[in-house]
Amino acid sequence: MILVTGATGMLGAHFLLELTRKQQSVRAIYRSETKRDLVASFFAYHHAKDLFSNVEWISIALDHPQEVEEALEGIELVIHCAALISFDAKDEKKLFDTNVSLTRCLVDTLLVKPARLLYVSSVAALETEDPSYYGQTKYLGELEVFRGIQEGLEAHIVRPGVILSDFFWKSPSLSLFKLAFRLKHLCFEGETGFIAADDVVQCSLKLIDQKEVNDVTLVSHHMSYCELINTIREGVGKPLATKAFSKDKLLFLMRLTQFIKRLGFRRLVLSRGLIETLYTKTRYDSLDTYEVFSSIPQRDFKQFVKELAVTYKREKGILY
Repeated sequence: MILVTGATGMLGAHFLLELTRKQQSVRAIYRSETKRDLVASFFAYHHAKDLFSNVEWISIALDHPQEVEEALEGIELVIHCAALISFDAKDEKKLFDTNVSLTRCLVDTLLVKPARLLYVSSVAALETEDPSYYGQTKYLGELEVFRGIQEGLEAHIVRPGVILSDFFWKSPSLSLFKLAFRLKHLCFEGETGFIAADDVVQCSLKLIDQKEVNDVTLVSHHMSYCELINTIREGVGKPLATKAFSKDKLLFLMRLTQFIKRLGFRRLVLSRGLIETLYTKTRYDSLDTYEVFSSIPQRDFKQFVKELAVTYKREKGILY
């Protein structure tokens, strides 16, 4: 049986869908009935409503070792997706508690009650110059896993780039679609690696069968944020963004939105960490770097983004 943490998140739900399609026995951890219902809707969205009942759901706290040990009963593989993504300084404690402390607790428990571990990290863990606090916590989470490996834990680490998908439009990475529709003429010069959620799942499941490779970076396509925004807008037949917005101007806008929020108005609130991300240029090893993934078909990523844009427009009822 396979245990999935973070099962009600975007990536966790994709793992559940693929594993149940493969007729694997799956146990999933959840904390909110509302979020579990969202996963049920995700299954129905992908015409797999009947498969949802094949998931065994349990509600536990990952920072309680005894509860984690009970959840591991009969488990051969743990897919650890539970994480917090935020670039806001006010979330630093939550980031550490979720991305580091929970991972430490899980690793410690797995050393007592052994099972294989697939840890979902992030390319943000590879940041070296002025790393975000989110990236630091994912790096520290990796160190906990490597510590476990040194003590005998069988584990693999995957570091996805920015993950794109349908349905989970409120996920942090998919806020880029809202940005592309709202900021009709502006784009940002930063660059990073992207990958589809389905590809993260396929590559991860392929990796766990390997003995030679412990950690990989999962990026299928590198794009600037300006290129991504324009691919989204091109997908729905809208004019391309042509005005490069400077970091200084966006930092000023951040301070202005924070002031507006203090006055009681709700607006798109920016953070310094998010702004740094939008202007940072980073490149990573792509999927074709790893022989283990050579049998996985590579998708036309720009076409994939365009199709997501059409879906986003249709499902959000956007008129412009």
